[in-house]
Amino acid sequence: MLGGHATGGDRVSDGASSQRHDLLDTIGLIQDAALDPSAWVGAVERMMLLFDGIAGVLVINSADADNGRTVVQTGVDPNYQQRYFDEFARLDPVFDPRSPLMVGRPVCLSPFTPGGLFTNSTFYNEWFVPQGFHDGLGAVVYSRGTRRLWLSVARHGSGHAADQVGRFALLLPHVMRSLRVAERLDMVSNQQRALGDALAVVSHAVMLVDRRGRLVFANPAAEVLLGPDQPMSVEQGLLTARDPVTAAALEAALAAAMIDADDGQGGVRDIVVPRDRRRPLLLSVVPVGRRAADHADLDVPVAAMILVADPDVRPWARLDGFARAYGLTAAEGKILDALLDGEGVDRVAERLGIGRATVKTHLNRILAKTGTARQNELIRLVAGSLSPLRK
Repeated sequence: MLGGHATGGDRVSDGASSQRHDLLDTIGLIQDAALDPSAWVGAVERMMLLFDGIAGVLVINSADADNGRTVVQTGVDPNYQQRYFDEFARLDPVFDPRSPLMVGRPVCLSPFTPGGLFTNSTFYNEWFVPQGFHDGLGAVVYSRGTRRLWLSVARHGSGHAADQVGRFALLLPHVMRSLRVAERLDMVSNQQRALGDALAVVSHAVMLVDRRGRLVFANPAAEVLLGPDQPMSVEQGLLTARDPVTAAALEAALAAAMIDADDGQGGVRDIVVPRDRRRPLLLSVVPVGRRAADHADLDVPVAAMILVADPDVRPWARLDGFARAYGLTAAEGKILDALLDGEGVDRVAERLGIGRATVKTHLNRILAKTGTARQNELIRLVAGSLSPLRK
């Protein structure tokens, strides 16, 4: 600067600085999209500004064009937006199985580029041009099997898109990294949902605690034990017991679970949880191990799994598989179900509204089919055969 006037060199420097700033802002939006898919709209719109575009798309499709979908589509005529998958997807050269496009390789979308992607194509002349698009920039940013994810910015033709290919190429590694991160997070999220769905049908209470002692998961059976007037509770996010002695034992067991399993100190600890006028709960704290938790890539690393057995809740609610395995009839299945509640022959007969002799006959058939001699032996067989699942 001299006498308050910018020199030509200063103006070039300011222009380059502004371009770098715009590029960094765009990269920031792309990175945000890894955690928030809705941020792709802002990222694509910022690319449109960066490359003088009038439309931008992020679309996934495959060679058969039967399962494509739009992630972002801005600046596209609504009529043509609807017609894309109805009429033009199969004509789009990007998704032609013979297309030479490589993942992460930027291309100039122009009929004037030698060997250009859209040169003389029906798609260019009947979908691209009628919307006022002249040229643009694009790249395949993801590919798996026949499916491709295509990112492009369409322009009305001022200047030459080929001059912008270099800057467009700078964004592509960030786009692809963001998509990989999002895919990985989605996989982890799906795994967590699948784990939650699986544990929801377990009859035992199952809880997961993180490295700060906070409860991060409880299946439905566990939620019952954490309700009002129950022996366990959550206070300020921390799992505890209402009985002070039990609370201290639980705190010590959870602290031990934070220790890595390979130091020889982190074994399973069992805790008795007393209840008023009811049988006590039997609680087991199972350490997960720091390295195992880290490798699971969970947002909240798990330090311990807590299993709680309630002796007042029958752990075998589903007998269908057992009955099929041993060829039991429907009537025999009902008798077995009643016997598993610890009831004797007389009580079972009264409960089912049948004669005592009928119950004895069915029981003898069940014993014969299962190869057991006594009722307690039969119950042990059931206990060793069935998973603790809810109905």
